[in-house]
Amino acid sequence: VIDTEEQKDAVSYPFPTVQQMTYGIRTGEVVLVTALEGIGKTEILRAIEYHLLKTTDSNLGIIHLEEDKSRLLKGLAGYELKQPAHLPDTPFSRDEIKDALHKAVRIDNRLHIYNHFGSDDPNTILDIIRFLVASCNCRYVFFDHITMAVSGLGDEDERKALDYLSTRLAMMVQELDFALILVSHVNDEGKTRGSRNISKIANCWIHLERDQQAPTEEQRNTTHLTFKKNRFGARTGPGGRLLCDLSTFMIEETDTQKITLPPVTT
Repeated sequence: VIDTEEQKDAVSYPFPTVQQMTYGIRTGEVVLVTALEGIGKTEILRAIEYHLLKTTDSNLGIIHLEEDKSRLLKGLAGYELKQPAHLPDTPFSRDEIKDALHKAVRIDNRLHIYNHFGSDDPNTILDIIRFLVASCNCRYVFFDHITMAVSGLGDEDERKALDYLSTRLAMMVQELDFALILVSHVNDEGKTRGSRNISKIANCWIHLERDQQAPTEEQRNTTHLTFKKNRFGARTGPGGRLLCDLSTFMIEETDTQKITLPPVTT
């Protein structure tokens, strides 16, 4: 098995501590990102999406259920412009925003966006993701967030649908060999909302926390990462701090030199 195994190449994260702890993003794995509502999960995903657009030639599939396509595209363009492009007082014209987006994407037909299902059937999202991977050749799929895909169902039906959806997604990731970056809300106890199976199928689980009522703007805009699960890299615990600069709407890691990686768990 070892002699015939094909070594998988990993692509990097834009955040040094996350990269150190995980050794990168690999196909065939599910990366779960969780937080309470309003913490900024989508913006952190956007930083990763932009990084992959700039550092790889792979196709990306993006499913953001809580924002429209215009906000998504202007968010990516803002990273290229290093200034927010989605705000009403943006200094950029439509042509400048489109030009920045083209520079970020670089290659035609590699960015595939889907943001509305119109259905509570989990098979709908499974079909969409299969299409993105098998037909559009997307190696990296971002799904934000899984609970919203079945939110119109009752509590018990929602749990069953999320159990089914998360299990099938894990199987599909292995079958089609792509990387799935999956977002889920958590409840007040820190468990994935609607179904605990969501966290069980993840290869890597990164939890986000941010004090939105902190006394200073820097503290309010700093997100703390905690690794709750890390099958490949094994390290768990603190995973760095990310600061959102509201003048640019860009997210970068802060104080990386002060972070000491925890020992490998056994």
